[in-house]
Amino acid sequence: MKLYNRQKPATLILSCCLLAGLLFTVSCRKEKSPAPSNEDKNYFVIEDNPNDPVDHSIYTFFKNTGIATFYNDSIYKKRVSKEGETPARYAYIKLSLNYSPVGSANVFSKPLTSRNNIQPLLQLMETEMVPKLPSAGIIPSIYLLDSFSYNQVGKIQIFHGITSISGFNTVGIKVEDVGTMNEEERKMYAASLLAGIAVRRITDGYGSQLQKEFFSLSREATRAIIPVDIYSGYVWLLILAPGMEPSPKDIGFLFYPIFDFPLGDYPNMPLETEDLRAFLTAVFYYTPQEFTDLHPNETLVLKKFGIIRNIAKEAGFKIPD
Repeated sequence: MKLYNRQKPATLILSCCLLAGLLFTVSCRKEKSPAPSNEDKNYFVIEDNPNDPVDHSIYTFFKNTGIATFYNDSIYKKRVSKEGETPARYAYIKLSLNYSPVGSANVFSKPLTSRNNIQPLLQLMETEMVPKLPSAGIIPSIYLLDSFSYNQVGKIQIFHGITSISGFNTVGIKVEDVGTMNEEERKMYAASLLAGIAVRRITDGYGSQLQKEFFSLSREATRAIIPVDIYSGYVWLLILAPGMEPSPKDIGFLFYPIFDFPLGDYPNMPLETEDLRAFLTAVFYYTPQEFTDLHPNETLVLKKFGIIRNIAKEAGFKIPD
């Protein structure tokens, strides 16, 4: 039998030695200490612009409340293209009223076209809105708008409570001409703004209680009258002949939303959020005695008012006594 000596090639041995040396060098090299990237930035900080009265008022409001207010949705721009690259490319930090990651909108808004009413509004919010919040921290920022909408209902009035809306990283506020309002109109506008802010906090924190104690009252009152959920948002004429729908007060509502048809305006069944916003506006505006005097013998309306009043108070909002 012949025996063979199998020797490793010199190139393989050399490669193993080089690899071992490289690993030893890397393992012994001193690691660089971690350091902040300085890429994080608080975009909800307002810098003063004393040469512009409106911007200076926004800064003063921020300094007094800690709430950043904007009248444009793009609040920061950073160049991301390389030097000399044409065209230049930028990344934007934007305010959004929608939560959808794919950008589909369920809230439609119109940007502010005039800054004339900003200063009176800031004063109103500082004196009559912010002090009634559980804390200013529940508002990440404020985005001032001409208008916003999330359904097809028209003829919106301030007491409906649809003047503010909590979005992804901001609270959208519909700017009204506060300067021409009387004291009661200012009070109602502030109550409506508070209602729009409170509706999400209360819905998120007390959703089960709302369904069991609040929304169930109007559902029970209409269960034998209509074949659909009263909070479906249907136009009443699809269910009953015009004029045959029950009075909103009889089934526990403060109003019916109005749908704009080419042939006329017709009452709608409300959505849950519309019912809740209206009662929250009333809670922030009226004392219990004032509301009782305004709605005598309206059992369901008074009961729903009391329920929302208790929930709003428990959630930390300051309401009239």
